[in-house]
Amino acid sequence: MLKRFYPKNNSEIPKLFSVVLDQAFMSITTFITTIVLARTYEKTAYADLVLLFSITIFILGFQSAIISKPYAINLNDFEERAQTSYFNFNLILKGLFTLGTVIVFPLLYFLSFEERSGKVFLLFLTYVIAHSSYFFVRETLLGQRKTRQNLMYGVFCSFGIITSLAFIFFFKVKDLGFFLRIASVVYIMITTIYVFNNYKKTSIKVKEHKKFWRLNWGVGKWLLGSNFLFHVSTNIYPWLLLYITTKDDIAIFGVLMSVAGLVNPILTAFGSYFLPIFVGINKNFEKIKSTVKKWSLVFGAIAIVLIALGYFFGQKIIVLFFGGKYTDLGLVVVYPFVYQAINIFFQPYKIALNAIKRTDVNFWILIPRSIVALILGYFFISRFGLVGVFYSMIIENIMYQILNYVIYRGIIIKTQSQ
Repeated sequence: MLKRFYPKNNSEIPKLFSVVLDQAFMSITTFITTIVLARTYEKTAYADLVLLFSITIFILGFQSAIISKPYAINLNDFEERAQTSYFNFNLILKGLFTLGTVIVFPLLYFLSFEERSGKVFLLFLTYVIAHSSYFFVRETLLGQRKTRQNLMYGVFCSFGIITSLAFIFFFKVKDLGFFLRIASVVYIMITTIYVFNNYKKTSIKVKEHKKFWRLNWGVGKWLLGSNFLFHVSTNIYPWLLLYITTKDDIAIFGVLMSVAGLVNPILTAFGSYFLPIFVGINKNFEKIKSTVKKWSLVFGAIAIVLIALGYFFGQKIIVLFFGGKYTDLGLVVVYPFVYQAINIFFQPYKIALNAIKRTDVNFWILIPRSIVALILGYFFISRFGLVGVFYSMIIENIMYQILNYVIYRGIIIKTQSQ
């Protein structure tokens, strides 16, 4: 099947295999992390971790929007020397972004957590910075299509984190900070090794760096706005639960989304991997159209399998891995799988729009989606509690994906008719 998609360049198959294998390690690591931490800690403590992970993903989205994705989109436009300068510019930009994280994190901490401890604050801040640094490395490597190097770093990261989780599980370590410290060390080690091995000293030309910034901002401003609106529409739910219901509901929500979210790293990797491929053909709209159709079949099949898995085995999987604290949840266990299946099916259309540099589309669609999410989220959670979260998520996601598809079709048809 893959040979059909790449009949003239079968060298793409090993690259794709490396990406999929790396994401398999990440999915397994993420799932094991959820299992061990949810089993070990009480629901209230685990709820704090869910909130921290939500903040981490929120910050990572901003970084990806202004640094990593523009880098992947623009990299092929430069010759080799300019590519080195562009890489160094993004390293500097990453350093400035980290400084910005240090500045804004105190506000996020104050709004999200009840415990006012300087030690906990520094621990959480270190984890956020370390996590975003590691994923800067990952997304940069995938943008450069250095999939084997990315796989090696990914295996090392998974081994380090799973080892710490095994220690927590077998020795019943109740200290929340133990996992965060170990994970932070692993992330920072990989980042340091990568920067040391890949940084090439070049002269800093202010004019050139201004050009690089304009390129990043030209693409990234829409991604930046889209990321903020996306998190309003999708990651607002733990906070709505926090203020409307209880921390126990946040813990259950975290468990449900982590089970269905096993495919998230794969979606991210596919996006990072296919984006340069789509960028390579972004002048040929007929080829983009045919490529999207082919991959829609694959993604559609994955979506169907995911829903079936949730319906027949969702509750059993949760009880098996997370224990009696999360039993008898009812039909709500299926809803996260439905939500993720919708994301999977429409993924190729979103990648195609980014590849033709129409990142503004996502921004404009996310404005009504965010409004709908806030209104429906508050209404449904107030009336139905935890189940209301998924009512809101599914409705606003269907609306968002259909609008995305309609605009994609409009752009393709309009361009082909010219």
